[in-house]
Amino acid sequence: MAIYLKNSMFVHIPKCGGRWIKSMIENHVDGFKYSGDPIYDAHDSPDANGKQVFCFIREPATFAHSLWHHRAKKKANKFGHKFNWQEYIRLEKECQSEDYDQFMENVANNKNAVSDYYKHYVGRYKNVQYGRMESLASDFLNILTVNNESFNEKAIRESGNNIIGKGTNDSPVARDVRIRINQANVDFCKKFGYDTGIHKE
Repeated sequence: MAIYLKNSMFVHIPKCGGRWIKSMIENHVDGFKYSGDPIYDAHDSPDANGKQVFCFIREPATFAHSLWHHRAKKKANKFGHKFNWQEYIRLEKECQSEDYDQFMENVANNKNAVSDYYKHYVGRYKNVQYGRMESLASDFLNILTVNNESFNEKAIRESGNNIIGKGTNDSPVARDVRIRINQANVDFCKKFGYDTGIHKE
């Protein structure tokens, strides 16, 4: 369910604020259309058709935390069941476990598993614009502005107060595990400003 806007295209990476972005586009952005079925093509990566591609990412450790809890739930759609690991993606194939602590340990020991997960969805595109889930509303507004989209800024700012998910300083992941997962994705974390526990003197 990539969404084409007038000048850009949103690609939905799982567990990175996509439902909120989808809602904002549907309600407050002019001239959008879906690339496929909003449910069963929810995470496709179609041709950009000349449009600027953008997506949202989040801190690797909180992404892994959220992904495991999502997989642990029974899904409502006809394909859904608990722990429906998507084995065509390396992280889910190699790190899967029905035990939360073991899953997080597996991710911490799998170099670049989270950053490669993101590349699965947007690696085919050049010059992708990235927003961070931790600053979802402001980054989304900036992306819309840069791409000269037509949107209701006031409504999106007001809705930004109702976003589920917290910033990196309120991580649900124990600090030692969080740092190890982030260090396993160190280049990605340095690029986007996520904590690796390594501080410059």
